[in-house]
Amino acid sequence: MAYIDLVRQAQPQQRKQEVLVSTEVTQSSGLFEWEQKPMTPEFIGSGSLDLSQGELTTGNISASNISLLGGLYASSSLGNSLAITFPLGYMSGSVKVHGDLIVEGSSSFNNVETMTIEDPILDLNFSGSTALTATDAGLRVGRSGGTNAQLVWDNSETRWAIDNAAGSNINIVGVSTTDTLTNKTITGLATSTMASAANITFSGDGEVLGLPNSPSVNGAATSKYYVDERASYLRKQYVKKAVSYSGSATFGDFAGYKTGSFNATTASAPTGLSATNENDFIFFLNGQYMEHDALTIKQSGSLFQVQVDTDSIGYVLEASDEILAWGKFDA
Repeated sequence: MAYIDLVRQAQPQQRKQEVLVSTEVTQSSGLFEWEQKPMTPEFIGSGSLDLSQGELTTGNISASNISLLGGLYASSSLGNSLAITFPLGYMSGSVKVHGDLIVEGSSSFNNVETMTIEDPILDLNFSGSTALTATDAGLRVGRSGGTNAQLVWDNSETRWAIDNAAGSNINIVGVSTTDTLTNKTITGLATSTMASAANITFSGDGEVLGLPNSPSVNGAATSKYYVDERASYLRKQYVKKAVSYSGSATFGDFAGYKTGSFNATTASAPTGLSATNENDFIFFLNGQYMEHDALTIKQSGSLFQVQVDTDSIGYVLEASDEILAWGKFDA
């Protein structure tokens, strides 16, 4: 049986923050040796260490590594409260902070695959609840091998902007902002209206494209096609001469014809205008005006024909007559 030599080792030198530790039994004396060593966790084992008494209440614990299973508690006059919960598994589980986490430093890195934030509003450029000096701020998305994309509050412009990986910011169009749109396609404006007295101004040779051939309502903008089609129709005034007569007719003792034919085609009126009729033509017989109410016109294939009511007009057409028609023919 080994013994402790209390006489020889009863008065060791007193040094703070150290404990007496028994060594192996020496072969020469058969007694335990005692040494003073710094306090380490291995001396506690599965027991507990109470640091709430004496000078240790204001001291510190220093160690290269501290292994904790379960949680870290904070003590107060109200008792012990769980402050941090540690995972029980190696490289698994979660560390839970029971309270607010305040990091005092210049950077905080979160190398995680998924981050979930319950607060619907993220505060940027704040120290606690205090706003810092106004500056550019926003979110940046890294793109390895390419230009980063970002959503930025442009402080000098006092508005939001985006950089869609092009290397420069593009202002986000606002309701009350004045902006220049370049190569933009605007959709979904079927029921949109402009404010009263609002204007669209084009510089240089800018144009409104894509207008329909015919406007659907009064006050709608019209296309070049719509204007040109009507201008062309309204300008059509051509003179044609009858090339033949047909349809036997008599008036009193005179026999002749009632229909004169022209190598001409009636011009078609554009959509929205009244169809071309006899009121769009004037006829002359041997230089004399022919009354409209005694005439009927029709298109028969490639021939334009005028038919006279001999009883109303008071004569028949003769082969030697010359009828000239002036009106809306196709050229």
